[in-house]
Amino acid sequence: MAELWASVPAHVILGIVAGLPVILWDWRIALPGLLFVQIGISGLVGAVYGLSAPWPAVHLVVLFIAFLILLLSILQTSNVHVHQSGEFSSRLFRLLVLGIAALLVWNASEGIELPLLSDASKMLFLWLAAVALLTLGMTETALFGGVGLLLWLIPVQAFLSVLFPLPAVIVMLGILQLLVALACSYLILAEDDVLTSYEVPSTDPELAPGIQRRQSIAAGAQVLWYGCAYWFFSLVGRRQKTVVRNG
Repeated sequence: MAELWASVPAHVILGIVAGLPVILWDWRIALPGLLFVQIGISGLVGAVYGLSAPWPAVHLVVLFIAFLILLLSILQTSNVHVHQSGEFSSRLFRLLVLGIAALLVWNASEGIELPLLSDASKMLFLWLAAVALLTLGMTETALFGGVGLLLWLIPVQAFLSVLFPLPAVIVMLGILQLLVALACSYLILAEDDVLTSYEVPSTDPELAPGIQRRQSIAAGAQVLWYGCAYWFFSLVGRRQKTVVRNG
């Protein structure tokens, strides 16, 4: 198992998954990507660097709770389809920026020393930190700000856990992750103009005339399901049209 997590293909896959949300800029890809990266990093520090058994699992559980906090906040907003820049030019620009960042990380990794880490792991951790900083630099919303901060905390938490395998350090970093998720969750709700100006909580017994109740989590999940299904079928339809034209 240690050979699998320490292999170069595993590092490359984790790096691609971390960088993909920057190109596509879709929270439906960014949030699962965070979980995937955390699973890989937890497996890496547990199997390769000998972090004791409970703590890699604690890392994963904490990030999963942060994932749920952000997801529940999104589902309570008036529109779960967070604005995204989907034009080809914007994606191409972010791809070019990501490529420049990859070259900078490749060149700078030789001059940066991270104790106890191999060269491949050191480059992976630096790449995750660079992608997180790019996400923070490009975003204008609290959601992707939270994604960037949580992605930045993943290698920081893993490295400090390997360097200082003390329960107090790991617990403090886990609390910091949860605080970041809670703060970004509040800002996601505060950014919704309809929610803050015209709607009230769904549990409020008094409802003034002309005021709508806040969208429930169940309703938000239903809209999310319909949106994902529409995106999937539209993608399949475009591929079928492409095949017919090429044929």
